[in-house]
Amino acid sequence: MLSLLSKCSRCRHETLVAQLRTKAVFTRSRTGGNSAKNKRIKASRERATEQAKQASSGALYGPSSYKKNEAGGSQHSGRRSGGDDELLVLVRSGDVWSRLQRELRAWTKSPTVYKMLQSFGVPVRDLGALLSSYSKAMTSGDVQSRLQYTPEQLDRIAHDLSHALGSADQWLSKILFEWAAHEGTHAALEGKVAADTIAVMTELFRAADLAQPYRFYPRARIGRPRTVIMHVGPTNSGKTHNALRALAAAKTGVYGGPLRLLAAEIFERLNRGQIVPAGVDPNADAGAEPDTDSTVDVGDAREAGQVVIRKTGTERYARTCNMITGEEQKFMGDDVGLLSCTVEMTPLNRDYDVAVLDEIQLIADPDRGGAWTAAVLGLNARELHLCGEETAVPLIQAMLRDTGDRLIVNRYQRLTPLKVAETNLGDLTQLEKGDCIVTFSRKGILNIKKLVEKGTGMQCAVAYGRLPPEIRNEQAALFNDPENNYGILIGSDAIGLGLNLKIKRMIFESVRKFDGNKLSPLPVALIKQIAGRAGRFGLHSDDSGGVVTTFAEEDLDIVREALAAPMGEHKFARMNLSSEIFRAISTALPPNSPSATVLQVMHYVSRLHPRYSLFDMTQVKNIFEFIDVVAPDVPAADQILFTQAPTPWRDPYGVDIIGRMMLRYRTDLRVDLYASLQDSTLWNKFVEAEAIQRGDKPEPKSLADVLNILESVHKVVTFYLWTSYRKPLAFPHMKEGFDLKEKTERLMDWCLDRMTTGEGGLHRRTRDDRIQYKSGVDVRQDKLRSASATASEMSKNKAPSAVAAH
Repeated sequence: MLSLLSKCSRCRHETLVAQLRTKAVFTRSRTGGNSAKNKRIKASRERATEQAKQASSGALYGPSSYKKNEAGGSQHSGRRSGGDDELLVLVRSGDVWSRLQRELRAWTKSPTVYKMLQSFGVPVRDLGALLSSYSKAMTSGDVQSRLQYTPEQLDRIAHDLSHALGSADQWLSKILFEWAAHEGTHAALEGKVAADTIAVMTELFRAADLAQPYRFYPRARIGRPRTVIMHVGPTNSGKTHNALRALAAAKTGVYGGPLRLLAAEIFERLNRGQIVPAGVDPNADAGAEPDTDSTVDVGDAREAGQVVIRKTGTERYARTCNMITGEEQKFMGDDVGLLSCTVEMTPLNRDYDVAVLDEIQLIADPDRGGAWTAAVLGLNARELHLCGEETAVPLIQAMLRDTGDRLIVNRYQRLTPLKVAETNLGDLTQLEKGDCIVTFSRKGILNIKKLVEKGTGMQCAVAYGRLPPEIRNEQAALFNDPENNYGILIGSDAIGLGLNLKIKRMIFESVRKFDGNKLSPLPVALIKQIAGRAGRFGLHSDDSGGVVTTFAEEDLDIVREALAAPMGEHKFARMNLSSEIFRAISTALPPNSPSATVLQVMHYVSRLHPRYSLFDMTQVKNIFEFIDVVAPDVPAADQILFTQAPTPWRDPYGVDIIGRMMLRYRTDLRVDLYASLQDSTLWNKFVEAEAIQRGDKPEPKSLADVLNILESVHKVVTFYLWTSYRKPLAFPHMKEGFDLKEKTERLMDWCLDRMTTGEGGLHRRTRDDRIQYKSGVDVRQDKLRSASATASEMSKNKAPSAVAAH
């Protein structure tokens, strides 16, 4: 990575913004891009496929692109290349030590290694003796015999060496610290390396040790073992409803979902009495109608004629439930037994009868997976229900072997057939009402919308990641309504999660997606998830199933192979960066070490359980560096908080405003929402969009750019609201934030309506006030009024005393 210190502050800022938007990955190299090592790696790529076909893969983690078939051979699973899944060179677990020994000499002579160890607190005077002793111990086999790695640990090292650039450097460093911290090593180093140096390395190793993550959650470990029930299956299999019925029957419980809209739906349905509790006959109420607008996968219950999610609620089944998400809170009362939330907001400091975690396969997601990992390990619930894909089962089994919990796996099958069309879709004239076109860029979605509406006369709803969840939900409602002309849906992979869609036929515009660096094939799991949205049971009159096809003929075979391929398995549960671990490492490092050094310790020192992996280290490092530029000296706890905030790092307008907010927080400890927005390019363009909507300015030929501005404003407001719940005194304008959020969404509604050809009619946003609750804003104002009244009362009581004393 280019040295940021050699640039002026503005240049550093622009460099970091560019890096964050592109998620650039900077790979450390000792001798430059043309080093002998890099040439060997490049050559090994070309040999890797042939080696994998000839060799047996590792017991747990063999090359993830290859799975053994029933005959004992190997077959490609169709997983995308790139990142941790790209096979660089095949290393078997039995070859781990010899492989590391081949890299050892160059590693011990590397100036980069010397500099890194110094930053970790190892004195220069001891470096030569330390690395020489380590090299001899590695060559003699002393390290291997002393550390006694298990087969599972060796499998993990083999996997990393096979798939990740720089992993040999990483593992040589990890093993060095573990070896130096081992009690048996101290005598061998006596007289060669200072005792203080060994103490420093031991303290750092122990502070960064993450090998037993389940111990970070003592509340869940001290009670009796939990019963963990997994409900797994493909889309449209009914894997969710049994877990929600158990929650509805519980005295205390929590639902944790991946999206705010899902948390809001469960909140509403529990409070309205629309979920029939477990233990109650779903057919007890004659004439009860199922709610076909639910995103809950009721599957086999509906097939059996059971109405478990009712269209109209009943007071008998109503359960009082609060809701907490990152940007919104709804309170029905103080002493409420049930809670619906996003997974990141799931409280781990309470005891529950029942807890439900949705989309458990996201535990392996590099960005958000740590929240699922924390919830699986930390929820103290008598029954823990995990809903999601079969791919997560082996990983959960491995995690629960350490916790001692009981595991039950319930498997569900898809209820309607999913067929791949015999031929690809030739042109737009073959589109039919109920079709969904999937493409993977915002520009492509809006262009296809224009072409389809012009060529077919049907109107198109859209759904993609930059649209707020509320707008996506409204677009889905337009598509689902048979009484209007919104016959086609055009969306990205955002349609694969959290939307109830009456799709009859799924059409892939492409089976490749830009991953930030290049176009890469879609993962098999993503193709399955998107395709599975077609033909959802109970949403179509004939329930004959769904159809999947493509525009390009060559893509059709790829989709067919992907749907026929067995699902792989997730290998690693992700772990988040916690403030406790961050503080422990910071304390063990030399004083005033930068935050980036803490991350470097986690990468090069931390010992991990073989079935766990860390968060996206490069992204977090870039965020820390961005904060250091725009708001230096922000406390470490606040830096960690900002890394977890929903920040639009690829949006230059959004990054600019959020940088202003961080600077205001650092200088004033108070962030005024509108003061941060004013005089910015983004805000000026937002004001211009309001003028266009009012008719004060002429409407441009295309409103796509205006919509883009509104999306950016919404992202910034979401960041502000998220932060205001965590730092209410520093980010005090929550009410103003919600008002601006609402205004922005109305403008986006208008914009999408104007971009739609034909007689669509503006889809008016309405607030649903049928459930009376207190919002987070109301609760905050109540607390402020209460505090003010208390202070006033205390002041009155003190006044007479003061007079009497005088």
